[in-house]
Amino acid sequence: MKRAAIIIKDTRQQYEGLRTSVGLLLAGMAVQMFVLHHEIEIMDEAYRDNMTFLDEIGGQRYSNNSENAEKYGFSHVTIGQAAEKVRLADIIIPF
Repeated sequence: MKRAAIIIKDTRQQYEGLRTSVGLLLAGMAVQMFVLHHEIEIMDEAYRDNMTFLDEIGGQRYSNNSENAEKYGFSHVTIGQAAEKVRLADIIIPF
């Protein structure tokens, strides 16, 4: 199974990054989504539903922002830990 790392650094692209993560999971890829250097700005019902769906179908969510871990259930990682996980991915998609 191919592994994809979705890296979301642009707050304006947080929806696209999440939607891409869900789409790749549905296509049969293993997905790790990383939200780096910022807290999720808009946590509306649609975004929360998509994150729940990502979790239910086996996606992984990571962030180096502790607020995302505390408020939204992301696994907290340091930049070094994130870099190691991304290094193991077959496909890297930045946002």
